[in-house]
Amino acid sequence: MTEKSEIIIDVRTREEFVKEHVRGAINIPHYDVAFYADLLKGKKIRVYCNTGGRAALCQEKIKAMGLDAEVIPVEDVDLMDKEGKDIICAVNFVSVRPGDEDLFLGGMMDICRATEAMDGYLGSKVLEVSGVSAAGSLLPESHSDLEIIPRKYIILTYWESKEAHEKSHELPDFFDRYNSVPKYLTQMPYEEFYEILK
Repeated sequence: MTEKSEIIIDVRTREEFVKEHVRGAINIPHYDVAFYADLLKGKKIRVYCNTGGRAALCQEKIKAMGLDAEVIPVEDVDLMDKEGKDIICAVNFVSVRPGDEDLFLGGMMDICRATEAMDGYLGSKVLEVSGVSAAGSLLPESHSDLEIIPRKYIILTYWESKEAHEKSHELPDFFDRYNSVPKYLTQMPYEEFYEILK
C-alpha cells in the first residue's frame, strides 16, 4: 500500500497566512474547506491555526466530507519553520452619485486590473453597501433591504508596505486612472491604512 502524501493546511484567513505561516503549508480558510474535497481525497491532512479553535472546526468539516484530518497542536506549530511577509490594507470609503454607479464600478475595476502587476501589491476587494443590519446597529426593525442612496462602497487594497502603496499613486498610468474616478463621487475618496490583526 502506498503512503499518502501529506498536506498541511493553515485554516486561518488569507491575510493571516500571508503575514506568517508554516513553511510548505497551503491556505484554505476553514469556511472554504468544502470546496476542496477533491483536492484532499487520498491525502494525509494536517490542519492548524494560532489557537486550535479554527483547526478543530475545520477537522469537523473535513470529517463531515468523509475524510480524516489531524489537528497540529499549537505548541507543535510554534516549533515549526515559518515564512511570510508584511501586509497592510489601504481602505477607501466612497459615496457615488446616483446614476453613476456603473461608470464608477467600471473605473474601479479598471484600476484594480492595472494594479495587479505593481510591485508590492497583494490583492483587492470592492464592497458595496447593500443594506443596514438592524441587529448590529441596534435598530428596532430590519433595514437589511433598505436602499442606500447615494450608494456607498469600500475599496480594500492589500500591500506589502505603506511605501509600496504610496509609490503606486506616483505612477502616471495609475494616477490618471485614479483621478478619473472622483467625477462620479459625492465625496472625495477617504483612505486609511489598517494593520491586519485577524
